[in-house]
Amino acid sequence: MKVMIVGVGVIGTIYGWALSRAGHDVMHFVRPGKASKYLDGIQMDVLDKRGNHDSRFIGPYSLKTIETLDKSTHYDLVIIPVKHYQLADALKQIVPQLGTANFLLLTQNWRGTEEIDPILPQPRYLFGDAKAGGGFRDGKLVCTIKAIDLGQVDHRQDECLKVAAELFVSANLKVTLQDNILHYLWIQYAINGGLWPILVRAGSFEAALSDSALNEKGLYAVKECLEVVAHRGVDLSRYPDAGMYMNTSFISRQVARLGLKWMFRHNEYVRRNSVHALSDPQEIKTFYDDLLNTGEKLGVPMPVMASFRQDIDNLTGFKK
Repeated sequence: MKVMIVGVGVIGTIYGWALSRAGHDVMHFVRPGKASKYLDGIQMDVLDKRGNHDSRFIGPYSLKTIETLDKSTHYDLVIIPVKHYQLADALKQIVPQLGTANFLLLTQNWRGTEEIDPILPQPRYLFGDAKAGGGFRDGKLVCTIKAIDLGQVDHRQDECLKVAAELFVSANLKVTLQDNILHYLWIQYAINGGLWPILVRAGSFEAALSDSALNEKGLYAVKECLEVVAHRGVDLSRYPDAGMYMNTSFISRQVARLGLKWMFRHNEYVRRNSVHALSDPQEIKTFYDDLLNTGEKLGVPMPVMASFRQDIDNLTGFKK
């Protein structure tokens, strides 16, 4: 298939590498003057968890780039891996230049599709949640890849969903189709948004993991965020990821806390997959404000989340 990926960020690069190695024609759309930066490719260190056994790739991704768009060029799928608050602007710039192409929006979501639908009709797009991540260290992308979740809004199953699923399966990626992709994304939003404040207060992953009281506070923060999601009409019982945070018994809290500590200290996939999301203060602040503002509108008490307000307002950076 012929695929275009917007940008050369962490997530787009990881999936572009995997799709390219599977034999697909992958093109990265970059800003004018940026293509020459990638003439020698991107050096990568990939923990590859797509198969039954982990493997490792260390070497260059010889990516192809373009700086201008042409309506006459047909793409089977256009992948847009951007922050959710950048999505509408990105679509306004790109959609008119790509004819009738279908789009995979590889991003988070909290505010529904009111900004998207006037730009891009629902039959032409789907959402994706990356099961991949990493970060650049000394010019090398140290990352991991495992799977991807896909789905359309309103239980749709248009051609774009079929094309995307076939594309990623062909690259040996486990594809999970979410029946209600927005509800699924809101669950992930609540979990990430509830855990970030404890990392901000601690100042680093290691400091957060070493503070048992702060860990437990994080579990309660996530619970409050998930209760906001429930008040939006989401059945939390359908999503196993929510279970460990909603059970407030002493034993369950201890198991959850120890489980999180073990994963972030000893599970290399989790460690690599989490790094890229911690470098953008604007993203953390956006999640925090979205969750608190929605909770207030719905009448959901969020005292634990609210207690981190000063930490978030003072956020200017993050230690990895």
